[in-house]
Amino acid sequence: MKFSSLIGKAEKIVDSHAQGHPVESADLSELQRLLSEKISRYQDKLDATDDPQKRIKLQTRLKVVNAQLQKSRQLSSR
Repeated sequence: MKFSSLIGKAEKIVDSHAQGHPVESADLSELQRLLSEKISRYQDKLDATDDPQKRIKLQTRLKVVNAQLQKSRQLSSR
């Protein structure tokens, strides 16, 4: 799944919960799985590249994906 699609899906679930709608555990589990896979791929790419521009971009994306994963974990703990 593309970065923007994944982040959009995460935001949609968080916004839905903020509006008072229940979050299905299957959706949350799937989202967490996808986010974890994305983190792993970005970490592998980060380890494999020496290009400073690519490293900055990957580090930024890693921060965003980690933040989304943290939000989804907070939702699952409620």
